[in-house]
Amino acid sequence: MAVAGLTGLGAALRFYGLGRQGFWFDEANTALLVRFSPGKMLGLIPQSESTPPLYYCLAWVWSRVFGDQEAGLRSLSALAGVLVIPVAYGAAAKLVSPRAGVICAALTACNPFLIWYSQEARSYELLVLLTAVSLLAFAYARAAPGPRTLALWAVACALALATHYYALAAVVPQAAWLAFEHRDRRAVRVAVAVVALCGLALIPLAISQNGTGHDSWIATAPLGPRLAQIVPQFLIGTNAPHRQVLKYLAMALALIALALVAARASPAERGPALLAGGLAVAGFLLTLVLLVLRFDDLITRNIIALWLPAAVLVSAGLAAARARRLGLAVTVALCAIGVIATVGIATDRSMQRPDWRAVAHVLGPSPGHGPGRAILIQHYRTLLPLSLYLARLSVLDRAGARVTQLDVISMTAPGQPLCWWGAACNLIPSRMQTAYDVPGFRTVWVRHVHQFTIMHLVSRRPVHLTRGAVAAALTTTSLPRDLLLVQRTPAP
Repeated sequence: MAVAGLTGLGAALRFYGLGRQGFWFDEANTALLVRFSPGKMLGLIPQSESTPPLYYCLAWVWSRVFGDQEAGLRSLSALAGVLVIPVAYGAAAKLVSPRAGVICAALTACNPFLIWYSQEARSYELLVLLTAVSLLAFAYARAAPGPRTLALWAVACALALATHYYALAAVVPQAAWLAFEHRDRRAVRVAVAVVALCGLALIPLAISQNGTGHDSWIATAPLGPRLAQIVPQFLIGTNAPHRQVLKYLAMALALIALALVAARASPAERGPALLAGGLAVAGFLLTLVLLVLRFDDLITRNIIALWLPAAVLVSAGLAAARARRLGLAVTVALCAIGVIATVGIATDRSMQRPDWRAVAHVLGPSPGHGPGRAILIQHYRTLLPLSLYLARLSVLDRAGARVTQLDVISMTAPGQPLCWWGAACNLIPSRMQTAYDVPGFRTVWVRHVHQFTIMHLVSRRPVHLTRGAVAAALTTTSLPRDLLLVQRTPAP
């Protein structure tokens, strides 16, 4: 009953407001891919994405049933996030104790980091689910490495690897431990070999995608801040109201849980707890090895598969037989912090994703006939996600176009050294000029929506607008840094 209630709570936190905000850039890539035919989508993934294709294949099918709009597409991740809760219970219960399982389910249900990615149309929460299933199967395989259990473990590992390359961080330590602990079992060796072959089969695709440089921005960011983000984000998510207070309080509570493992857990509890923690540490060390080998994609969301084994370690301390009251109090406090952070993010627009759908709503539809309109987005260089919400958008070429409207978009974003979540996702701040001296145009209105500012200019008669005319009017930015679009009217 407790796990069912926690699963219901987790579902409420994950499905609430699922379609309230528009897609941000990464999600827009998913939304665009699933609108193609299966063959074309699979052909585009090596060029446009840096992860394997399983999630996109599932999302393609899912979108045919539930739609490719925000709520429909994100609901796949939300469902995966809900299913993680009972699986987390099963893994912790088998590894440590049923009490640890309930505590782990509670921490999973209320964790802001998992909730955030349960509301994103990307592969991360599916990765969490599949690696959680592999951890559950691993727990059973340790005790009784039979063919069915090992088959479940191998399938979960293979599917996790086909979802995200950083599944390696969870899969490799499990495989190494099983291979060592049951080195005399042929079935274990076969299962590990199957998983290894599945991983090796993905290497050509991984090399091809790595060559596109889609994730090269990660390596340009200082490693120190990236490492410093991991523990706080595992505990309270990517953002939160009163973040500093909640961060240090959650870290203190987690340290109490670790101290309980050392001081209050029985040997029967401590051994499995340290094994779970060892799996998390080994996975993290593997990511550092990849970094040394110049595969530097180390940010918290890419190692999200390590959250659950780390949570099992914490849960074991809180469930220790000699720390029941203190363990319960710390569990309640950690869950309360998670709910406070989640609700705070959901009610504060500045902590959420960039909402390009709201920008499209302010811009409104293009003129119904005749000349089109131009759109200048300052400090931005891609059509997505705006092209999902405004039809017939294209980059204005050197020939120019006849337009009667010109909209200028500037934006603000939190000034943080590494910010790849929330309202700063894929945005570089820019400053709106008081006026844009483009011949033939006059300003009609300026409006603000979330972190975007939009200035609307019109002309009395069609103007042949060129890139040079717009570039000459810019004083706070320059056209090479900006995106100049034209939205053409439909053919009669």
